[in-house]
Amino acid sequence: MVFEDVNEFRDAVTKYALQRGAQLEKFVNEPKKVRVRCRDGCPWLLYASLDKKTNDFMIKTYNPKHRCVKTTKNYMSNAKFLSKHYKNRITEQPNIRIFKFQQLIREELNIHVGKTTAGRARAKVLQEIMGDHVLEFRRIFNYRDEMLRTNPGSTCIVKVDDSGESGGCRKCIGLDGCFLKGIAKGQLLAAIAKDANNQMLPIAWAIVEYENKNTWTWFLKLLIADLGMGDGNNYTMISDMQKGLQSTMKEFLPLVEHRMCARHILANWTKGWRGLQRRNQFWKCAKSIFEGEMKINLDKMKQLGTAKDGKDSVADLLYYPPETW
Repeated sequence: MVFEDVNEFRDAVTKYALQRGAQLEKFVNEPKKVRVRCRDGCPWLLYASLDKKTNDFMIKTYNPKHRCVKTTKNYMSNAKFLSKHYKNRITEQPNIRIFKFQQLIREELNIHVGKTTAGRARAKVLQEIMGDHVLEFRRIFNYRDEMLRTNPGSTCIVKVDDSGESGGCRKCIGLDGCFLKGIAKGQLLAAIAKDANNQMLPIAWAIVEYENKNTWTWFLKLLIADLGMGDGNNYTMISDMQKGLQSTMKEFLPLVEHRMCARHILANWTKGWRGLQRRNQFWKCAKSIFEGEMKINLDKMKQLGTAKDGKDSVADLLYYPPETW
């Protein structure tokens, strides 16, 4: 048999070893020649080298006889082989659990692979897909320069240690943070508005280590300066009930109309008041256009009953100031 190069030959040997269930050993493994033998005194032998005339990698010696017992453990099923063999599968399922990956290998190749090897194989594929985050973050200043070049008038600030007008947008801005669950951990802070076509428009975003008062203060100061918001008059800000964010807004935007996200209020309120009818009635209250309609919807909520200990669902709901949601 003839192979294009030594790497193709090594791959073929590995596949054969796993398919046969043989514990093969490359006791001569050089770029120009490879000699493979079977362990446990088995006579099987394979030798291949670079042919000087054709410059191909060619098998020169081969003894196909085996006297060994098949095994389900093979050191050739290493992270390098598994990452190459299962690259498409891991790409489709990047969050596949390690024990599921082990089970897949056992069913398809009939070999046992340890958790560490399976984890390394998955990590190797994910690194190829996502890139080396350390090298990527070294180019953060290139990203900043490209942002400023392609988005004239924008602000992009990079903080590497511890020491304008948004035309066409409605003056209603949503603020929120979310966890980053990839290789590079942290949290993403974002300010989102809606344009004249009622489409979502990201105004600003930042990646920070934690979501707390200090990071929100830094983020809001930049946002206020960019948009020229002053004391927040004629602006509406919508947020969740993150305490650090609420206190920061009161400090730097004293005249802003602060609204709270109804979904967060519902999530907290339904911990003590469950049921589809109450959930639907909550949204009727939240969508009430005027005060009279709100009172009618609250009365209907009260008719759904109280708790055994006498607690009132409406009273618990009005704990959150209704004018804010």
